[in-house]
Amino acid sequence: MSSIRPCPRVQHLVLSLLLLACPVFFARGEEPPPRILTLEACIELGLTESVSFLNAQRDLSIAEQNVRSVRAQVYPSLEANASYTRLDEASSISIPGLDLPQGKVDTYSAGVGAEQLLYSGGGVRAALRIATNYRHAATMELSTVTSDLRRRITRSFYEILYLQKAVEVAQASVAQLADIEQQSKQRYQVGTLSEFDWLSAQVSLANERPQLIVASNNLAIARRAFQNLIYLEDDRFRLDGSLDFTPLALDLETLIRLGLEHRAEWKQAESQVQIARDNIDIGRSDYLPEINAFANYTGNDPDPENAYASGWEWGWFAGVRASWSLLDGGARNADVKIKALELAQAEDQMRDLRRTIELEVETAWRSLNDAAESYRGAEDTVRLAERALEIARVRFDQGLATFLELNDSNLSLNRARLQRSFSQQAWHQSLAELRFATGIDTLRAAKEIEHEAP
Repeated sequence: MSSIRPCPRVQHLVLSLLLLACPVFFARGEEPPPRILTLEACIELGLTESVSFLNAQRDLSIAEQNVRSVRAQVYPSLEANASYTRLDEASSISIPGLDLPQGKVDTYSAGVGAEQLLYSGGGVRAALRIATNYRHAATMELSTVTSDLRRRITRSFYEILYLQKAVEVAQASVAQLADIEQQSKQRYQVGTLSEFDWLSAQVSLANERPQLIVASNNLAIARRAFQNLIYLEDDRFRLDGSLDFTPLALDLETLIRLGLEHRAEWKQAESQVQIARDNIDIGRSDYLPEINAFANYTGNDPDPENAYASGWEWGWFAGVRASWSLLDGGARNADVKIKALELAQAEDQMRDLRRTIELEVETAWRSLNDAAESYRGAEDTVRLAERALEIARVRFDQGLATFLELNDSNLSLNRARLQRSFSQQAWHQSLAELRFATGIDTLRAAKEIEHEAP
């Protein structure tokens, strides 16, 4: 009896499908590693997908086109036109015994016209300056959006690092209290520890576990908010960063000067003031005449006035046209006064912005110094609390200390560690605020500011 062998093509297809399925079987149950993100990588992601950043870029493109549109008024315009006209019947002149045609049924015409603005009282020149300043303001707005997004991402980045430390501290505390509770139980069972101390250990452990849950939930919420901030779809990520820092010696007066030199909002306000001044020039230009030169070259086939014309007849004409509004009921005067008031508003807003920048710089500078001082104090407290816990643990093991003393030492160490991590977070966030306030937001900005200080 002969066996039935499958077709070679079928064998090849089945083998290919098995080979393709093997990686799926081997990889089943294994998750890909989390994505590791540095601070700069997070900022790049945020800038790539941010709606506010993209809209600021579009505003800049709009400003570029406005400059081109205004500049076009300086150059001559050229226009071509053509027309065709058909009458129901040609007109004619009738005299006794004779009917003379006056025109033709079909008439064609074409021409080219050019016009050049010669004088506008400075209005076009002022409009071009406005468009240029508007483009500069749009550039500064893009810089502001970039700096603000960098600041927010930086703050959230270090907040997550701090919350991770808070979870680690809470986990360590729960583990230590669980170990103490087990020891207390064993010592109570052998009669070397009172029931009150064992119950106190159980209560402390029960009270500490909710703290771990709260810390874990805070971390989860912060990670979710950070995902939205940088437009990250995958929640499996790990931040590559540290809360460690090196204290900086920064001079407040130097920082304020840098803020007024580099802050994008300040430069934007300068552009707005200049725009308001140019608007006044445009309003005043309406009091002066506008002069244009024009030229046309046209032809007709046939000439509608000449019924006997046999072909196209071409001709040209040129001239200068002036227009001057002499009376408008006071509209121009009112417009100039409105624009003068808008200039006063822009100048006052700029003065207020100066005070705002100075306050923001000083606030960030003081917060930075406070965080550094708090860290130094917390670092000393952590060393003392660690030593106190070691002593309390030895005394507790020897029966010389109660559980309450040991628990108090444990809580003091946890608070000190959290305060140290919080101070580190506050320092990095204050530095991000200082970079934004001074308009210098690169990662090497801190060292640059320090070197500029007297």
